[in-house]
Amino acid sequence: DVMHFVESLPDRLENAPYDIFDRRYRETWATAMQTFHNNVEEIEDKTKNLIELSFKKLRSSEGAFDLVENFKNIQSRESINRQIHERYNDILVQYTRELEEVEKIFLE
Repeated sequence: DVMHFVESLPDRLENAPYDIFDRRYRETWATAMQTFHNNVEEIEDKTKNLIELSFKKLRSSEGAFDLVENFKNIQSRESINRQIHERYNDILVQYTRELEEVEKIFLE
């Protein structure tokens, strides 16, 4: 579960079995920080995949817009915010298609 993984990230650093300020553990601390950053990147990738998957399942521009607005209100990393912002163009393309379909039905 991604949420559990996110919530447990600080615990790994806070509960280190050594004194993080002791210079003797500098390499151990550097390794722990690298692991932390790798985990953050992994979470970021999983989040981006979730966003992409969520958009693929939507059937209307209104649903997509609501999803973007919901994601927009969540504090997140810059790359995720950028990905969410890029969805606005996709929503407009979908909305145009929907309008064209309605126009076609109306003109028949």
